Amino acid sequence: MSNTFLAKHVNKLIASGLLVMVCLSVLLIYVFIDAKTTEKRLLQRQFNLSLINLSQNIDARISSMKLIAKTLANDKHIHDWVATGFAADKESMLINKLGFFVKEYSLTSASFADKNTHKYWNHEGFLRVLQPEIDTWYFAYLKSGSSDLVSVYHDKNNNRVDVYVNYQQTDGNGLSGIATSFDGVLEILKNSLFATHGDIYLVDNLGNIQVHAEADVAGIKSLQDIFSKDIIDRLLQPDFSGFMEFNQQTGRLLGASYIPSMNWYVVANVTKKVD
Repeated sequence: MSNTFLAKHVNKLIASGLLVMVCLSVLLIYVFIDAKTTEKRLLQRQFNLSLINLSQNIDARISSMKLIAKTLANDKHIHDWVATGFAADKESMLINKLGFFVKEYSLTSASFADKNTHKYWNHEGFLRVLQPEIDTWYFAYLKSGSSDLVSVYHDKNNNRVDVYVNYQQTDGNGLSGIATSFDGVLEILKNSLFATHGDIYLVDNLGNIQVHAEADVAGIKSLQDIFSKDIIDRLLQPDFSGFMEFNQQTGRLLGASYIPSMNWYVVANVTKKVD
């Protein structure tokens, strides 16, 4: 009888031990899942903050360039010289002024055009009279009536990316353009949190990819080549903020942040999975 009692007691201990082990296992699984969920949530929050910070930094840079271009286009001394009929002995005033802006603001180029005669100078001197059949961007810009024009140029020969900011007087004849290297922004994209977890690019308001770490993507591909129209329409909205999950199985997130000064977007395509 004592043996029976002992056996029952041992069985109870074993059952209790198994129950404790099951409870501990369930608790550990719960803690593990909760930790992963928390880590994913923190990662997504970090995505949001990084995306907003990047778009704000680019916006500040372009906004300051717009002010510089506007200052040049409205420069009184330049317009006084234009009013005198482009006196040859005073041309150095314009060229020196453009050169000063290049050095002062670390630009790669500074230019001025007279919208009446279409004469065009940069910081190195007089270039030419712009022609409709050659300089299509310039005449399209005049016709648009927009004061600002922002574009990116990929110099594949020199492996360099420049951003150009133009300003034209809508009620005058002054038009200026300045350019600076966008390589710093490109490096930020390459080394960003987004590059580690997926892909990131700058797109215009139509979804065309304008800046990307890979040269064969920028200026060639668009979001339409990657995502559905419905996703793009939801994403490319000035008031859109943060990320949306477009593939639940793989944990893929798609986010965008608006750059007002360019009317462009920073777009990130990343995964929230944590190993």
